[in-house]
Amino acid sequence: MSLIEFGDFQKVEMRVGKIIAAEINPKAKIPAYIVKLDFGAEIGHKISSAQLTQHYQPNDLIDRYVVCVMNFPPKRVAGIKSEVLILAAVSDSCGTRLLFVDEPIELGSVIA
Repeated sequence: MSLIEFGDFQKVEMRVGKIIAAEINPKAKIPAYIVKLDFGAEIGHKISSAQLTQHYQPNDLIDRYVVCVMNFPPKRVAGIKSEVLILAAVSDSCGTRLLFVDEPIELGSVIA
């Protein structure tokens, strides 16, 4: 593992968003969802491509408060423009598991 300076960490803008829609992306080679998130009035709605199909059905994702990286450049993934990265833990034995906030919080809240 390489070490980074605290200033490097501060460059990553992470915020809380609420998943408001999720559907399978039929164009994805590896099963993935198209996820629509709400970050509140200031930021609005964003789209993400997420490989969460192993442990989550679309309805399981709705209304989850998740942590997202906001300041990566948009990336075209399987035909959609993915605007944010939803953070998850990835494990060989457990698969991909969402990082989520356990209770509702103001949408767009900063992760520090």
